[in-house]
Amino acid sequence: MDLAGFKQVKATTNKIALSTAVNSEADVKIVNVVWREEQPDTLYFSSVKDSPALAVYDQNPDVAFITVPNDGTPGNPYMRAQHVQLKRSDLTMADDLLPLYLETVPHYQTVWDMIGPSLVVFELKLKDVYVDPGLGQNKGTLHFN
Repeated sequence: MDLAGFKQVKATTNKIALSTAVNSEADVKIVNVVWREEQPDTLYFSSVKDSPALAVYDQNPDVAFITVPNDGTPGNPYMRAQHVQLKRSDLTMADDLLPLYLETVPHYQTVWDMIGPSLVVFELKLKDVYVDPGLGQNKGTLHFN
């Protein structure tokens, strides 16, 4: 699998189901994600800085995810990965990622207006990502170094 299939699927989604676990207790959250082509092995999401989820992210940064296709996307394209490393980012929403969120996540301006200053950025460092561009298309695993 090459980056073209990854980009094709990423174009059909702006959300992932992010799976975490602490003390044998699994949890899944739907979060908005963005991707920057200049750093292809990283997805970004944000969380409210006083959310209980931050303690979970800090305790066990080994996570899994699957993309959630946008409404009406034909063929059910998706990507999924396990053992993805989650870490707090040096990037900020206001200075680095807000334009990308506004471009790729519908109605994100409303989210930003309500809770923007309280958001902190996280990175999902990708290693092996299973990419299925949709029914009848070539699927496979994309490997990042």
